[in-house]
Amino acid sequence: MEEEEILDDDELFLHNLNSTLYVKKDYDLKDFDYEWLDILEDCIPYIDNILRNPKRFIINEEEIVKVELARKVTVESVIHLTQHTNLIQKIEDNGDVKPSKILNINKEESMDTYENRFIYTLINDLRMFFEKRVESTSGSSYCLDKNILKYEANTKVYGEDLKISMDISDITRNVKEHSGDRGSMTLEERLRRAKTQIDGFFGTELMQILSKLHVSPVRSPIKKTNVILKNPNFRKAEELWNYIQTFESKDKKEKEKRDFFDRGVLKNEYDQAFLMAFIANRNFISSSTNSTELNMIYQMIGRLVDNLLDTDEDLTEDKIEEIFHKEIKKIKEKNKRRSHSIYGILKDRLERENGKIDDFLRSLG
Repeated sequence: MEEEEILDDDELFLHNLNSTLYVKKDYDLKDFDYEWLDILEDCIPYIDNILRNPKRFIINEEEIVKVELARKVTVESVIHLTQHTNLIQKIEDNGDVKPSKILNINKEESMDTYENRFIYTLINDLRMFFEKRVESTSGSSYCLDKNILKYEANTKVYGEDLKISMDISDITRNVKEHSGDRGSMTLEERLRRAKTQIDGFFGTELMQILSKLHVSPVRSPIKKTNVILKNPNFRKAEELWNYIQTFESKDKKEKEKRDFFDRGVLKNEYDQAFLMAFIANRNFISSSTNSTELNMIYQMIGRLVDNLLDTDEDLTEDKIEEIFHKEIKKIKEKNKRRSHSIYGILKDRLERENGKIDDFLRSLG
């Protein structure tokens, strides 16, 4: 009879229940990937090798000049004169030839090669790539998960007005301070070193000369010249080129902001928690006898089982029993560890106090 009355109270509680659950969610994830920096650090020494010993080729500039203006008479000049006798002014009696004009060849070194223009373009692209990545990955990786809940409810049971109001703030913030560290160097140190090396490239002879020449940048695909195919430094430079050209960021950036009133499972769980609090409070106030305490436990377990079955209709009795046994075992083990810890603290304290007493007695003797 008593159980039916309690059940009626529960039904009346839920029938008259008016509740709201306001949820404010703020989720912000930034997880930066620094594979790009690993690639740069691996390739930069090879580019440095190329810049220290740039490829050059000889340009022959040919011009016909007056003999007195010729800087040097070469074999090519003589051959040209034999082929262009109209440039001969006269031939002396002793056979000496006196030309009026002669071929002059100026030989100059040039760095304007395809391979050098490839490196020139790569370094310019590398600087832009580096600056963009630094800007995109500024700050530390972190995950902020902020949930604010406000539960308010009221009901009436046999003329008794019941109200509850709860504010719950759940904020989780994980910061990955060292996600870009490598070895003994911090991320900031690595970025500084890489920037210094890249900036230093622009002061090299190759970059200065090709910049003054305003050479045209190369475009993909890169020509497979013998130098690019066979030179290990250029092969590594081509790897970096391909990486930059096809780069896809692996950074994770997620944001979610929502304000809403929950009307589903979460709200129902809070409603059930309110009901269980009502049951516990009612039994505590009405009596403090062991039988009432036991009755209260039965009621709370009954409500808990009801909630489990509402959540999963396929839940069996054996599974429920298994869950309860596991949880009871966990609690007993936790209590046992806590008891051992307290015992150890008390034992240690007692031994120290006994030691002080012994020292005091010895001082009296």
